[in-house]
Amino acid sequence: MKRILIPLAVVAVIAGFLVWWFSPVQVVKRRTHRLMDVMTMSEGSSPATRQLGVYSLSGLIAGELVLDTPTISDANGIFERSQIESGFSWLAGAAKSSTLKIENIESIEVNGNEATVKATVDAAVILSDYRPADGLYAVELDWRKEEDGWRLIRALWVDLK
Repeated sequence: MKRILIPLAVVAVIAGFLVWWFSPVQVVKRRTHRLMDVMTMSEGSSPATRQLGVYSLSGLIAGELVLDTPTISDANGIFERSQIESGFSWLAGAAKSSTLKIENIESIEVNGNEATVKATVDAAVILSDYRPADGLYAVELDWRKEEDGWRLIRALWVDLK
């Protein structure tokens, strides 16, 4: 009897972990962290490494993305994926560095094939002549589950200064 209980317990633990790991809340949470990682570029990183981030970003965003940020008026509106890729490519070449770190995830709400992440992000984007982002931001990210996974459909950034 003991020989059967140990393997059954191991299988139950593995099954429980897999259910948790692949739950929509955990998948969206990992995608959110990945988004911040992709947008982070260290000062010494090579141009080729930075441009590879464009491909990673493309895998995270939907065909259209709504951006709403009061601090950068040109970054507001509805953009096609190619426009976002082009803008990020420019940023990858122009930025001295960028750092986006999630300080706190306040909530992750999943409603069917859509999810909303509310978080506080410490962001610094340093260009040669100014910093379009520097400090804490309240961020709301809306994700939609598509055929190939969860994709970002809306990003709202509000400066907490």
